[in-house]
Amino acid sequence: MLVADPTLPDFNSYASVIDLRAFADARGFIIPADDAECAQLLVQAMDYLEGLEWRGERAVPSQPFAWPRTGLRFDGVDLPGDVIPKQLVSAQCRLAIESQDIDLSPSVAGGGAVTMERVEGAVTVQYEPGTNKNTPSFPWLHASLRGLVSGGNQVRISRG
Repeated sequence: MLVADPTLPDFNSYASVIDLRAFADARGFIIPADDAECAQLLVQAMDYLEGLEWRGERAVPSQPFAWPRTGLRFDGVDLPGDVIPKQLVSAQCRLAIESQDIDLSPSVAGGGAVTMERVEGAVTVQYEPGTNKNTPSFPWLHASLRGLVSGGNQVRISRG
């Protein structure tokens, strides 16, 4: 069961199934009708998000997940240390939708299964569809989490 309230001890998701349904409906995405299946998609998305490098610090050092966080300023406003930003909820929903077609956390890194190799001056390699196990990349993710996540195309510069 998903619990999207960070004040509760069994908190385990930034987004709820209701959030996922609203996000998908607003954008025309298709998601499962079954709430349990939607919850599984959100858990997969949560696992992916927990692998990102976030700015700020955990609000409580012993909390099980990266959020809520303190020490963050977004668009000139200090973010409260007890809030899950709406951008993060939306990112989890979008990743949940993506997880229907892509394994967000593949267990084996490397290329797909080779179905053909040919050398005629240049090398041609063809891979079997659906066998690529590289970690997926989502160009939209860092843009949607701008100011909250480190990495991506951001460079931190400081003067000493």
